[in-house]
Order: sequence, then C-alpha cells, then structure tokens
Amino acid sequence: MNPSAPGDLVVFPAGVGTPNASTLSFAAGRTRANNAQILLSADGTGRATIQNSSGGTLDLLIDVTGYYE
Repeated sequence: MNPSAPGDLVVFPAGVGTPNASTLSFAAGRTRANNAQILLSADGTGRATIQNSSGGTLDLLIDVTGYYE
C-alpha cells in the first residue's frame, strides 16, 4: 500500500451512500492486506466505490479471487 499518511479505505457498491464501517485501516508507511467480500452495484455494471479517508496518497492493488452469481 505504501500510504503517505494514516487513514482507512471504505469499499462499497457504486451508487449507494457511504457505510459507517471501514474496510481497511492503515498507518503511514505500512503495507497492509485484508480479505473482504465486497458487494457490487445493483445496476448491472458491477461497479464499486473506494473512498480513501487519509490525507495522503497510497498504492492500491485489488485481487479478485472469486465471485457469486
């Protein structure tokens, strides 16, 4: 991740309001990993929104390992 400042990421379906809980919290300069089941948008486009609440930047890699139909 290589974040430049502490913060958290919230991942949620596109087109809906931001949930209260974070998906991943992190400290500056620390690489983190997490597993999560993320819902995608219900409009058929399969989109998700990722919100970075940090005051800095970070590198993000998302690896999709499966899906439900």
